[in-house]
Amino acid sequence: MTNVLLKCLLMIIIPLAYALSQALTTPSYDSSGYEYKPPQPKVCSPYAGCMLGKLMPGYRIENFEAFLGIPYAYPPIGELRFSHPKAYPRSFEVINATEAKSDCIQKNTLVPNPQASGAEDCLYLNVYRPTHRHSRDKLPVMVYIHGGGWFAGSSHPALVGPEYFMDTQEVILVTFNYRLGVFGFLSTEDAIVPGNFGLKDQTLALKWVQKNIVAFGGNPNQVTIFGQSAGGVSAHMHMLSKHSEGLFQGVISMSGPANVPFGIQPNSLKLARLTAKYSNIDNANELSTAKLVKALRTVDVETLLKAADAIKYWDVDPLTVYRPVVENFNSSDAFFTENPTDIFRRGDYKAVPFMTGIVPGEGAVRAVAILEQKALRKAFDADFDYLLREFLELPPHFNSSRLRMTITRVIDEYFEGRHELLNQGFVDVVTDRGFHHPFYNAIKIHLSTVSTLKSPLYLYYFNYSGPHTYATLYAGGASTTPYGVVHCDDLIYLFRSPILFPDFPKDSTHANVSRAFVNYFVTFAKNSKPYALKQCQASQFPPHSDTSICDYVSFQNGPNDSFRMKSANDFNVRRMHFWDDILSEEV
Repeated sequence: MTNVLLKCLLMIIIPLAYALSQALTTPSYDSSGYEYKPPQPKVCSPYAGCMLGKLMPGYRIENFEAFLGIPYAYPPIGELRFSHPKAYPRSFEVINATEAKSDCIQKNTLVPNPQASGAEDCLYLNVYRPTHRHSRDKLPVMVYIHGGGWFAGSSHPALVGPEYFMDTQEVILVTFNYRLGVFGFLSTEDAIVPGNFGLKDQTLALKWVQKNIVAFGGNPNQVTIFGQSAGGVSAHMHMLSKHSEGLFQGVISMSGPANVPFGIQPNSLKLARLTAKYSNIDNANELSTAKLVKALRTVDVETLLKAADAIKYWDVDPLTVYRPVVENFNSSDAFFTENPTDIFRRGDYKAVPFMTGIVPGEGAVRAVAILEQKALRKAFDADFDYLLREFLELPPHFNSSRLRMTITRVIDEYFEGRHELLNQGFVDVVTDRGFHHPFYNAIKIHLSTVSTLKSPLYLYYFNYSGPHTYATLYAGGASTTPYGVVHCDDLIYLFRSPILFPDFPKDSTHANVSRAFVNYFVTFAKNSKPYALKQCQASQFPPHSDTSICDYVSFQNGPNDSFRMKSANDFNVRRMHFWDDILSEEV
């Protein structure tokens, strides 16, 4: 994997590469030898106006209809920077929806040597629908929220390709951009800049779907939102937020429920003042929040991104600096007025059918880069206890004695009592603290606080190892160590990503895995349940052993290069109890 490919991940050359892929599409000719160009699809909505799309080639089918770069909010620039999104009005001119728009401003620190990319004018969405439908019924709608730690990510079809979903010809797929990093999650802890703008962008996109999806043949009363990593956390947060209530009927959270340790920023005003300080704004600590924000609105994009880098305590950590916040002041536009985990534990929200799942090596998303780069690994080992403590994001109420005791226990459990990195131990500790333990607790909380008649719970575990892996990207292309199935690897089978990975041969096992995994999601969107899997029941929690939880569907390798989908229940519950004990005041 070369540096060019890494820059592709950063979306620097996506528009060029995607345009090239379209230019190379083989034209069709009629019997007289003239090139045949099918009519461009056109949709008109009373709320958005008329949109002119295009046909895109499918993976298994001939083509489908794509409407790209539809504005759902005014560009968040000038006075709209650090402000609530403002809905885009009906257009009285035909919207050219044939090209995807720029990603939102970002610096993707998930990979080595990140570069700034994107634009502030980025609040656009894409709608994909089958060219041919099996019935006149309105189709279920699936709305995807991209991940990237709320600081990176894309809805561009070169990364989030809709082809596999469109091959089913059974759903309409919507993807969209939302503001990231400082632009999406800065907060002054008051009404001046309340924060959560990235989440509010998402809500506005969902409102757009409610108003306009009928015009595309979609059913606004059968909407499933799904996302991965920070997108999965976001999807779950929408279920917990009054701000988004009624905008969807099902939720799929991949690799991240709302109760992850990186879900909330508790010191957002301090962070805003640090951002101003490192943006060379004078007297940043003394300015009123109104004057602070007025100054920040004039700062150029590059300076703001560099300020975010300056705030980090080591290398690019924490990966996620700007996060959702609790808007604990009187505001009718608040996304949350209390911690979402507290809302979750009380069951004080409108629950809908819920599916959630994980992969084995979630922690590789950060661990691999450190393990594979000698200088970083050496630097981590040189300050091992401190950096491990920071990585774990332990609760702020832990005093110094409890912190020392916790780190000692973690080192004994994951690092054989040694104060240095071990490959598997490091991946496992980041996995368990950041992903698997929150997943386990989310199951436990959901089952104990809501009716599974109204909100059934389904689980999956993606453990199929194929020819492509994000571990190579995290490592900068230098990894020869097998890390198994890592964070984001499941996305390879949901979305075509031609800018990153070559297509699977259509007759390959990998292509069959993709078809099965996509159908699993589509079936949930259609029926509020995936296949005939029994839902997870409250009677199965707490688990009756240290090695199993309630049934889930496992996607895994089979003998002789095959794959299997099977019902399973094995899980390292002992490790979950380990973290329950460490975080006993949180559970």
